[in-house]
Amino acid sequence: MKKLVNLILWSIVFNSIVTIVPAQADSGCFMLDAQGNPLDLGYLCQNSGSKSNLNITNPQETQTPSQSGVHIIPIKSRRSGIPVIDVKFNDRYVFEMMLDTGASSVVITREMAKTLKVNHHETVRVSTPSSNNVKLSSGYVYSLQVGKITHKNTRVITAPTMDMGLLGQSFFGGYDLTIKSDVIEFRER
Repeated sequence: MKKLVNLILWSIVFNSIVTIVPAQADSGCFMLDAQGNPLDLGYLCQNSGSKSNLNITNPQETQTPSQSGVHIIPIKSRRSGIPVIDVKFNDRYVFEMMLDTGASSVVITREMAKTLKVNHHETVRVSTPSSNNVKLSSGYVYSLQVGKITHKNTRVITAPTMDMGLLGQSFFGGYDLTIKSDVIEFRER
């Protein structure tokens, strides 16, 4: 019984000590880098008191002047939760494609391959969530572009049963991605 009373008394003493600790010393919108230096994130936060420096340069892509190497691409829709974005092929044709972080290559549909006149010159073996060691045809396109990011002479794999293409790691592997509700940020490494 004595131990219980002591425990209750100590609980009352400790719980009655009030220390006010601010959650954030500065009311601005920032984060700390690895060295503990603040980085202004005012362009990301709404109503933060920081002035936004978002500069819309193109309806297809926006960039913040203070963050060169960041490409912001609008998400048009989602398919089973996967973001769908516009991808331009050969400086001419625009197709909606899913940005698939689990795909290692760029995969296009049979109709896309016909439109782009892809010359299939090799067969590759791929593994998918439903099948292993599937033989598919591959070829190259002159260019592949998302916003201002352009790759030349890109290999594409044609999947005859798909109804929408996949933009995979062979395109965006050199970028760090942040997928938000309405945009995807491609950050150069």
